[in-house]
Amino acid sequence: MALEPIKTEAPKTPGAPVHRPKRTPLSKRDRLSYGGTMDPNRVYRFINDKDDRLAQAVDGGWSFEEGKDKIGDPRAAEGGAIDSRVSKPVGGNVRGFLMSIPKDLYDEDQEAKIATIEKTEAAMKPNKKEGQYGDGLTNT
Repeated sequence: MALEPIKTEAPKTPGAPVHRPKRTPLSKRDRLSYGGTMDPNRVYRFINDKDDRLAQAVDGGWSFEEGKDKIGDPRAAEGGAIDSRVSKPVGGNVRGFLMSIPKDLYDEDQEAKIATIEKTEAAMKPNKKEGQYGDGLTNT
């Protein structure tokens, strides 16, 4: 059985636009944008349902967002929603859930993260007051 070419209908009036679905170029894919209302006093993230990441997020103060709003561009191979929580398949048989946390708690977490990084970086540099010398941690 041979494949037949796709037939397109010419416009009735010369110069009239051809009706076709709106296309999205590959370079403009928008897979994880959220079309719902977002509170500016909260921080939003997609968190993957892998290992115990969702439980860790809930323990850390994050909460699931609920609704039926669109997430990103539609994709033919994706299933629909599994419950009222906003989610989207992210690949590898893993689903990402939209979660949020109050901005003040998020800022506290970020400050703690920065303090840990600064402590680690300080340990890499020599402390002249304690008689240490040299370049500290080098890449040789």
